Amino acid sequence: MTTIIDVAKKAQVSKSTVSRVISGNGYVSEESRLKVLEAMEALSYSPNLIARNLQSGETKTIGFLAQGFIDPLGIFLESFISIAKSYNYYVTLYFTDGDKKKEIDALNQMRYKQLDGVFILTRANKWELIEPYSIYGPIATWHRIDSERIYSSYIDHYSGYLRSLDYLFQRGYRSIGHVLGHFENLNTKARLKAIDDFHREKNISINDEWIFRDENRTDNGRRIAQLWHEMMNKTDAMAFYTDSVAAGFISELQTLGYSIPEDVAVIGFDNSEISRLMHITTVDYSLKLQAENSFIYIHNQLNKETIPEQEMSVRLIERMTVPFREQKKSNED
Repeated sequence: MTTIIDVAKKAQVSKSTVSRVISGNGYVSEESRLKVLEAMEALSYSPNLIARNLQSGETKTIGFLAQGFIDPLGIFLESFISIAKSYNYYVTLYFTDGDKKKEIDALNQMRYKQLDGVFILTRANKWELIEPYSIYGPIATWHRIDSERIYSSYIDHYSGYLRSLDYLFQRGYRSIGHVLGHFENLNTKARLKAIDDFHREKNISINDEWIFRDENRTDNGRRIAQLWHEMMNKTDAMAFYTDSVAAGFISELQTLGYSIPEDVAVIGFDNSEISRLMHITTVDYSLKLQAENSFIYIHNQLNKETIPEQEMSVRLIERMTVPFREQKKSNED
């Protein structure tokens, strides 16, 4: 097997010169660089990247884990890659398809020095199984978790969801349906608390039939539209935990002959591209900054730096799917 020493002899330069040419770090004259490249080609030499990573202790690569495509993925991944690039890091995307073993295999890439750190967008394993891998490299997520070993860039979904409900109330809506994510998630629990507090404060009764569970996002907007269609006492507004499910709901209701927002108002959550395309009123909860802060944490841990995180906020984005209820009634008369 050809080694770096063989290349140095062939090029008649030092081993350190060959190393600088391969790594791109340090000064090498143009004449010496060409000699090294010609020697590498003549000897069919390829650098052993794994050995280099083991020696240097870093790969300059962050793993980005997701079960598959979800609506916020595009925004989050684009922002994460952009800031990583500005700090000379690469990002490798792992789609696990919900396979627990695939996820563990990806986390093990830190143990084998093929990744420096990991960001988790959606997980398959319990956090208790993921946490121990933090000894091999920093792990970050946007999920709301209570952990001293995994960083979370979460936004308070309680205040954001309460703002959605207050907005609907101010616009004249009183029977509001709620579409929530996995009931074990802390963000979902925060939303449930917001629902309880909202109805208690406004002295509005709530029907259990108005709370919908959505655990996988796959075509569930259409399923929930069918359930709404079959309800005897339909809500006059629906609040969703993500824009993609809200979009599926709207699309299916339109297929069934309903008009949005004339028959039911809709408010989403994400401010993703689909909400802009379908003019869905939604909540922007700093997805881009969540991505940037997650990378900053990983970078700081790897480089023992203290780059400050950016302050995040929650904003209501008014579009066309939540008109004033009084206006709606007058249009129907």
